[in-house]
Amino acid sequence: MGLVSIVAREDFISLVTDFGIHQVIDDMRFKELIPDTAFIAFSGDEEYTLMAASAAETLIKQGFSLKELAESIQSSINNSMLLNNGRPFEAVVAGYSQNGEAQYHIISNAKPLESYYPRAGESLYYVNGHEPMLVLERSLKMYGMGTADQALAAQIHLFQEAAKFIPNVNNQAESYILKKAN
Repeated sequence: MGLVSIVAREDFISLVTDFGIHQVIDDMRFKELIPDTAFIAFSGDEEYTLMAASAAETLIKQGFSLKELAESIQSSINNSMLLNNGRPFEAVVAGYSQNGEAQYHIISNAKPLESYYPRAGESLYYVNGHEPMLVLERSLKMYGMGTADQALAAQIHLFQEAAKFIPNVNNQAESYILKKAN
């Protein structure tokens, strides 16, 4: 399924994902929606990924907010005939609102939409899967998460560790960092 990890603070959002064995057509695991402002990252089913990538691009062009975009994709996935077919899918939409508010939204065909908005001084983090979440939590305690470089180091460490115990996770992680415009 691949891993997607996010560390979000009010001043930066760090994404790290593996582009390992489970690549989608045209390596569609990550799509920048608005340059230096918002992105969507995927893990899981290729059909969902292609649908969500196309929908995200269209909805952004139509002026949807990131939250509205996430709600729309979540609704489409939940109404899909593919819902209970055992093909897992998650996507994370992250970025900054027009007023500069950091946010990320977790879209899944297995659970309801989750939305997070880090407040001043707060660090939020997420990785798909229970065991990787525990590894990321330990890594963040080791490396810290007050700066984008610290968060990135912890996330890279997660992928190196996850590659040891999760089949098909590539330790060659790809990263992307959004920084809040001042």
